[in-house]
Amino acid sequence: MQWRKQDYQKLILDKSICEVYTEDEANFLREHYIRVVLSRESVIYEDSFETPLGEKFYSKTKLTPFFDDRGECTHILAIVQDTTEKKRAELEIKEYWNQLSEGRQRYRSLFHHNPDAIFSLDLEGHIVDGNIAVESITGYSIQELIDSKITSLVSQTDIDVTQKHFQKAIKGNFATYRMGILHKTGERVEVMLKFTPILVNKEVVGVYGILKDVTEFEKVTKKYKESEKRERIIAENAQDLIMLLDDKGLIIYASPSHEKVSPLKVEEYIGKFFFHNVHPQDRDQFFYTISHSIKTGEAWKLQMKIKHQTKGWVWFEMHGTPVFNDEDGLFQHMVCISRDIQLQKEYESKLKHLAFHDPLTGLPNRRSISEQLSKALNEIETKGSFAVMLLDIDKFKDINDNLGHDIGDMVIVEFGKRLKNQIRDIDSVARLGGDEFIILLRNIDSEDEVIPLVEGIQNAIHEPWNINGLKLNVTSSLGAVINPRIGTTEKKLFKHADLALYEAKEDGRDTYSIKPLND
Repeated sequence: MQWRKQDYQKLILDKSICEVYTEDEANFLREHYIRVVLSRESVIYEDSFETPLGEKFYSKTKLTPFFDDRGECTHILAIVQDTTEKKRAELEIKEYWNQLSEGRQRYRSLFHHNPDAIFSLDLEGHIVDGNIAVESITGYSIQELIDSKITSLVSQTDIDVTQKHFQKAIKGNFATYRMGILHKTGERVEVMLKFTPILVNKEVVGVYGILKDVTEFEKVTKKYKESEKRERIIAENAQDLIMLLDDKGLIIYASPSHEKVSPLKVEEYIGKFFFHNVHPQDRDQFFYTISHSIKTGEAWKLQMKIKHQTKGWVWFEMHGTPVFNDEDGLFQHMVCISRDIQLQKEYESKLKHLAFHDPLTGLPNRRSISEQLSKALNEIETKGSFAVMLLDIDKFKDINDNLGHDIGDMVIVEFGKRLKNQIRDIDSVARLGGDEFIILLRNIDSEDEVIPLVEGIQNAIHEPWNINGLKLNVTSSLGAVINPRIGTTEKKLFKHADLALYEAKEDGRDTYSIKPLND
């Protein structure tokens, strides 16, 4: 349903600013209207608002005072100009320039520090620019090559095929093939040349030529073919899992290192489908990645779970590179190299846990509960209201000062445990810092639903305390707010819960105060 102006007018007519807008918005508008009255001059300001459906609009408003015969301001005329389209355009332009700036920086880093030689060519094949690696591969500095044709570097036998692939790139197609270039010393260097069209506004304005020196690779490949010991050489020099896949996704080679992961022998891998031991949840992404790589010729990297013969499902990172035929460019096989990253994943998981949990109690921390509160506020309309409690330990400073911080820490840990044991599975408790804790009670609509939970917590705190052989008398004060409305902010929640906690302390501590948020 589309939001109409008539609907909005019915909602706001005959109402004060405070009834229509939030507290912050009302204060903002009131400030400008007061300024008009005091200055007796027109005031122009920019503003924005959201409809109940979440659509954001921008405006520029001119406030003009009207005076009676005695010179007193009786009315203020507000003329609102809709600047939504202009503002959105400005924001889009700003975002565009930010992305453009970031893209340029990324481009410069990728271009200049790439280990492969990268040429920027015009549509005639002339060299316009190049990176540092150009000199290391060709022997020429980029200044020596500017304005010369890329074919001037190509060996005589490869000029025709180079021109053919260059024309493909001008038409917007990728082209990769093996060829030879002439080094400044006169020696032939075997390279993989990839032509990539440069597109601006969907038009080809130039071509990137990327040279990868494969001389050493060619020597190694010839050595493998001559000795017919390719598998043994790979296995002797590889700690990772190496696999070759054909165009149907069937395994045509698996390194002996696979036997450390699977009970299968190397020869048993041959002919199996490539994701036979990949976790079911990762198979669709794996299949798409392989297919996309064969189609585009791009290398890829993917993290997935692979079945280990003793450890169960283990995280691996797999790198893949498609290999194409030199003559016709048809796909030959996919080289996949996998590495066990289980320890890295476990470390990342621990770091994530530390980022969202209190190191002393193990409970969620302020950052974690803040995200939960924000989500609960956004879901009031669909998932119902809730309540928020703030608690702290009465006279906790006396415990720290008289018994020491170690005992104080033990009290905080025990306090957190007792709170955790009293809340429901759908609720959350977090430590904000010091002796201050917060509880989020979900699906709460009335004070009658909160009181049993509060009293249960109070009773749990009243249970005997024995900390490191010391019998302590520990009590807690609690402030709770219920029924936040749509539009309530997290800041407002904390403010009113803190006021309720203050009232509980004013009543003598070891008690609680519960208040509807909008009272």
